[in-house]
Amino acid sequence: MHVGRFLSVLLVVGLWAGQSWPARAAEDAFLAKDKRTTAPKMSLKDVDGQKRQLADLKGRIVVVNFWATWCAACTAEMPEFTRVQQEYKDRGVEFIGAANEPKSEAAKVQEFVQKHEIQFPIWMEASISHLNAFKVGPGLPATAIIDQSGRVAARIKGETDAKELRSIIDRLLAEVSTTAPAAGGR
Repeated sequence: MHVGRFLSVLLVVGLWAGQSWPARAAEDAFLAKDKRTTAPKMSLKDVDGQKRQLADLKGRIVVVNFWATWCAACTAEMPEFTRVQQEYKDRGVEFIGAANEPKSEAAKVQEFVQKHEIQFPIWMEASISHLNAFKVGPGLPATAIIDQSGRVAARIKGETDAKELRSIIDRLLAEVSTTAPAAGGR
């Protein structure tokens, strides 16, 4: 079974059974420094076919959103990601859209990107293995936020919003400012 269809079945079964992702506060998704582990290796091709690696973004806060064009909740939250990405793009924060779409659907993904005015990179062929490696699986949408040291700092299972994203990102940015050495100090 195609991974996308498998994830669709999981989402539909959950909705049919009357289950939904529990409401959570940003602090529920946020991991204390001593609870963080190194982010899994992830290497995918972007919509243009160029190989991209998560490891190349070390030193930045990275928001990895797992999504698909066929996922209604993913479509609903995408404007939130687009808005927050615009607010933080000049502050050392990188957003990656990890699409659960085969490379044969690149044109469909490009159409989605244009329709939703997405300004961050989209990497193709994210799978349930990636979701599980980040411990955000198995359903979509899901988001992992990586700190500047390359460790998973937050895991969001299900839909999120700008308020939750800002809360987590602001906490990570504050960690950097509190650990940076004072200018001119010895």
